[in-house]
Amino acid sequence: MVDRKQLNLSLHRDIAQALEQDLGWHSRLASRLLTAELDQGLAASGLTSTQFGLMCLIASSPDDTVGGLAERAGLNQSTMSRNVDVLARSGLVEVATAIKDRRRRAMWLTEAGLMRLVEALPLWRSAHQALAAKLNPELATQLSAAINMLSGNPPR
Repeated sequence: MVDRKQLNLSLHRDIAQALEQDLGWHSRLASRLLTAELDQGLAASGLTSTQFGLMCLIASSPDDTVGGLAERAGLNQSTMSRNVDVLARSGLVEVATAIKDRRRRAMWLTEAGLMRLVEALPLWRSAHQALAAKLNPELATQLSAAINMLSGNPPR
């Protein structure tokens, strides 16, 4: 007969150990903490760090379609569309549907979006530097390498 109390203690220990070692859990927690720090630094710009990153992605992308941007961001197209639609309603991004293929949507920053991004860049730099000062200097390099390995992209 199994001792239920002993089983519960063992299970509790195993579960606690799994959570302590879970890379997915730790990456989500790290993401929330990093994002909160960057959001605070960008608050004066009226942009969140997610919006800032998406606008940088749009401004720097060689493929201006929802599909191309979603692929670069590691998102599905519907999530990318929802995120872009928020920026479009704010007048920061313009979205156009191709006449020949109604499924193809291209996007770019509006003049207001570009100006907001230019204004936010120094705030982001300052917040990023403050955050980097709190962390191990090698962390950004290690994170980039891990992302490239997991996504199958060659190291940069």
